[in-house]
Amino acid sequence: MLSNLIVTNQKVVLIIDQLNRERIATKFIDSLLQEQGKGAEKVKVLPIGTQLKHVDNIETLLNNNNNNPAEPTKTTTNTACNVILPTLADLLCYHCPAHIFDFINKLRRSEQVSRVFLWASPHLLPHVDAEYILAGCEYLAELVLRLETDTTLSLLSRKPGGAVSNKRYSCQVSKTEFKVTPLSESLEGKPTAVKQEDAVQAADPGAGGTFKIELDEDEVVARNALTLPYERTSDTAEGNIIYTPDADDDFDDEDPDEDLLI
Repeated sequence: MLSNLIVTNQKVVLIIDQLNRERIATKFIDSLLQEQGKGAEKVKVLPIGTQLKHVDNIETLLNNNNNNPAEPTKTTTNTACNVILPTLADLLCYHCPAHIFDFINKLRRSEQVSRVFLWASPHLLPHVDAEYILAGCEYLAELVLRLETDTTLSLLSRKPGGAVSNKRYSCQVSKTEFKVTPLSESLEGKPTAVKQEDAVQAADPGAGGTFKIELDEDEVVARNALTLPYERTSDTAEGNIIYTPDADDDFDDEDPDEDLLI
């Protein structure tokens, strides 16, 4: 089930909805907690709409452990709770990005909080810098669920030691549960195992293709007969200088300086 992947030790969970289904955000997250038996824990949901413009409602969230206004407020430090934030589009309507980042960071550090869930639909963010704001939320999140299509989703998980895993799943929704199945490694762009028959065929140059590294008999003879320019041949015989005189050569046995008084 999807809840096995989402409700983990990772504290800040960001759900990026590319299908624009914000209307089911709270119900969807609450169902994941119910499947993992976390419904018995305190679940805090921030007010939505115009009530979000009151900063005090956000700052006092951790001190208010009772969501029923008819009952008195009790402060408890031993019971951790799951916090479901309003959608990022709703938050941006009434608060600046810096305030939202600061509040998420406070929730992440609080010992009174088990998990924080934030839903974001990129196409519905009412801000000129929506792309950078969403990237900032991804940086703060330890688990990022991306609803890509009706049948596929991806899950990025950051471990405390620094390890990061990014996997894709196929999903199937029924009336009672949300089933997910890991996609094969070939669909994730990872190398797949090569069959033994394929490996043998690839090693055999005669099995097909236009490239080979082996030479036949005629090619070996031609290669051995070829003398490359940088190759030199050595002759063990003694070297002799042979000169053939021309017809105009004048050889006189007499001393040319005989008439000189030297």
